[in-house]
Amino acid sequence: MRLHHIGIASINLERSIKHHQRLFNLQPITDVVTDPLNKVTVILLSDPERKNALIELVCPLGEESPVSSILRRGLSLYHLCYVVEDIESALENARKNGAKIISGPNPAKLYNGKKIAFIYTLDGYIVEFLQEKG
Repeated sequence: MRLHHIGIASINLERSIKHHQRLFNLQPITDVVTDPLNKVTVILLSDPERKNALIELVCPLGEESPVSSILRRGLSLYHLCYVVEDIESALENARKNGAKIISGPNPAKLYNGKKIAFIYTLDGYIVEFLQEKG
C-alpha cells in the first residue's frame, strides 16, 4: 500500500485549480473528468517534477454527492488515497479493524475504470482505496 493522492473538496473547481497553481505551483496532469456514477467532477494536479503525492480536486455533482455533505460541514481536506493490489482484501482488512465502508468498490472514470472504495477510520477520517490494476 502506498499513498497515491490527497483529495480536496471544492465548490468551484476552476477557482481551486488556479489557487493551487499560484500558491503551490501545481499543474493539471489530467483533464477535468465528470464521473456521474461517483457524483463528482475531478482533476489531478502535481508539482512539475511529480515528486510529491498528487492532489485530487473533487467537486460535487449536486446535493446527492457525498462531497456536498463534506463541504456543508466546512471541510475541504477530504481524503487520503492509497493504491492497493486487491481492493476486496483491503476492504476486508479495514472492516476487521473497525473501519466503516462508506462506498464502493465502484469504477472511477478518472482512473480509467479502476475500482475505488471509501472507508471511514476509527480515528475519524476518510480513506480511499484505488485498486492498482484493472
